[in-house]
Amino acid sequence: MTYTSHTKFSGELAGHLGQIVSVVVFSVGIMVQKDLASRYAAADIVALQFSISAVLMWVACAALGYLPRRLSDAVPGILWGMLTPGIVFLLASEGASRTDGVSVALIWGMIPLLSPIVGRFVLGERFHWSLPLGASIGFCGVVALTLNRQSIGAGDALGNLLVLAGVMTVVIGQMIGRRLNTQGAPWFRMATLQITGATLISIFVIGLDGSWVPRISSNDWAAFSGLAYLVLGMTMVNFIGYNLALSRIPVAWVSLYSSLSPAIGTLTAVILLAALVRPSDAFGIMVIVGGVALPHLFRILKGRRAATTAAT
Repeated sequence: MTYTSHTKFSGELAGHLGQIVSVVVFSVGIMVQKDLASRYAAADIVALQFSISAVLMWVACAALGYLPRRLSDAVPGILWGMLTPGIVFLLASEGASRTDGVSVALIWGMIPLLSPIVGRFVLGERFHWSLPLGASIGFCGVVALTLNRQSIGAGDALGNLLVLAGVMTVVIGQMIGRRLNTQGAPWFRMATLQITGATLISIFVIGLDGSWVPRISSNDWAAFSGLAYLVLGMTMVNFIGYNLALSRIPVAWVSLYSSLSPAIGTLTAVILLAALVRPSDAFGIMVIVGGVALPHLFRILKGRRAATTAAT
């Protein structure tokens, strides 16, 4: 393996690992958020989560020498963060409040199916046929897991459209993020700017309720420990890993790993909430993991065939 090919492989590996870590900490964070939301306003939690993370990320940027030199270097990333996850959060939360949980999960599961196609037309990124096949298998696993876990309620057309708008915003955001992260700006700085944009939207949301200051009881240490994870894990590590991935691997791969989120969420519920896993749950999780693993298996087999051919 030449130095150039080794460097390319190492960069791609870092991107894959970064997105896997991002999906894991995000999925666990959903459970933590759910627990805190039972005691405090969700908007307050999100505003605190992003605000503290933004401050820490800017301090880290200054220490690493990644501060933008001009306002024009910062504005695109901040606007991107306002779009996703900022606007996405508003669309998804409003849509989820109007429609049933099954519809939300299934519509959200369309991201790995849509991103490769949009990425091909917008960014010109080619993808192997095993990627959409793996995404389709993963989506089947999401369907099996979701229909088993939740009863189908009365879906709402407007709610479904809002969730779909959130999904399309995520897909568009991935295209923007991929472009921003491959134009020379440090991916750590882009993560900081994205969190900053999301912070502005979250503060605006709590301002609509007449308060610009999030509220959490000062003696609720359990809430503060949960908030610490949301800041360090769900926000900082999540967005650092996500932007690292966008700087190293195509959006088709980045979106594929998001299929793992329902499976990781189910396992997290088992560990943290002592939820019961039924055989049908295990089947859904195995289908999801199999769909994500499929493109990797094709790459391994292709590499072995190439090595065998070269040896002969």
